[in-house]
Amino acid sequence: MTDLQGTATPAVATQRHKAEPLRVGYVLKMFPRFSETFILNEILELERRGVQVAIFSMKTPNERVRQPGVARVQGAVRVIPAAGLRCGGIYLLAHLSCLLRHPRRYAKTLCFVHRRRTRAAWNKFLVAPYVARQARIARLEHLHAHFASGPARLAKLVSMLSGIPFSFTAHAKDLFWAGHNHGKNHKLKKRVRMASFVITISAFNRRFVQSLNFKVPRRRVLTIYNGLDLDAWAWQRPDGRPRSVAPHEPPLILAVGRLVSKKGFHVLAGACRLLQAEGLHFRTVIAGEGPERERLEKLIRKHALQDVLDLAGSVPQDRLQQEYYRRSTMLVQPSVIDVDGDMDGIPTVILEALAVGLPVVATDVSGIAEAVIDGQTGLLVRPRDTPALAAAMRRLLADPALAADLSAGGRRLAEHRFNLKNNAKILVHLMENSARGTVRWSMQKIHERSGAGPLPAHGQEAGGPATGGRLRREEEIRL
Repeated sequence: MTDLQGTATPAVATQRHKAEPLRVGYVLKMFPRFSETFILNEILELERRGVQVAIFSMKTPNERVRQPGVARVQGAVRVIPAAGLRCGGIYLLAHLSCLLRHPRRYAKTLCFVHRRRTRAAWNKFLVAPYVARQARIARLEHLHAHFASGPARLAKLVSMLSGIPFSFTAHAKDLFWAGHNHGKNHKLKKRVRMASFVITISAFNRRFVQSLNFKVPRRRVLTIYNGLDLDAWAWQRPDGRPRSVAPHEPPLILAVGRLVSKKGFHVLAGACRLLQAEGLHFRTVIAGEGPERERLEKLIRKHALQDVLDLAGSVPQDRLQQEYYRRSTMLVQPSVIDVDGDMDGIPTVILEALAVGLPVVATDVSGIAEAVIDGQTGLLVRPRDTPALAAAMRRLLADPALAADLSAGGRRLAEHRFNLKNNAKILVHLMENSARGTVRWSMQKIHERSGAGPLPAHGQEAGGPATGGRLRREEEIRL
């Protein structure tokens, strides 16, 4: 079917595209990155669904240890060349290509960057034509960036140069770090207004973006939770008890994350000190690496915690799953709001713990309460409250029945809200709508499919309406 000018209508265009895989470009700060398993999981699921993914890494990967799933990524990873004389010819060719193919777009983008009057904007403009040219060669239909900062800015400029629509996912520091000044400048506003859609990984984050009063359609900013392939993350402990533990081995308390101040591991060290002073039998392992290691090592020496607190360094996801999660009594996520405003989103390790049935103790920071529902899927305490954190850990150590209840509730919530297959299906649908003009689901349908409603009662199908259990008003994530 065609219109009066002989142009294919959306229905015909949609039929023509159905036989072709969707081609999407991911704009990332660095890929692969050890701590960003949520991006890796998402890309692998999109590829499983038949989406062709091309990855643009703004930095050269520099980590020696990689997650095992990286080897399964099928799409090409293009590291954007560093600006300099060695790559001058590459960038000159790219700029000429964009200028000659779309002179009005190039001029409009150049004027836009000039009005920004920042070095960061000019740096992104320098490399954007390279990405635009590579995207054209790869016949990409949509661009998606992770993080609302540099990657989203680059995706926006590439979109302006190429006409390829873009979207981005906002996480944590890219929203909350005080240095962004999102409430005082228009950088994020431009990205939100120009994007086809914006994904937030929690309702907390969505409310933050909406509070900035960008005056965009309500359906522009959506919550799609990070998720896990629950076929690969089986429920390991219906009774809440650890597995493969020697009879006289002390209960293992696990914490996982980069050693940075917002993770609150210094608060965990204080809680361990209190429990040790009570004579409790336990051992705590913090798996992760980062700039806070020296500070934590000093705390361990200062308070003689060597017998109860170990720093294990970086541990790959498969080893966490097969060894640490099986043997641990609980996962502790003592996140805090940093002095510069930075805070966690919903750490992936919490989702992993919920999936396998490992009880969680966490702090009420950002969107964590959307995963750790106090008394149902875990125990929630105030951030920086060392005695309260120690009390929650003590309670879980002493109450196997509570651990079993939290294990079951955590798995139900993982199936309902953090199912990667369900959530990736929504993302692919939004990308297809952006790239090909397919009919978009209603907000209510997206809301239901994303698991944003309340936790189903015990015995109900995941994703079905909940009739049992009591939730606080804020725990039902509303449209």
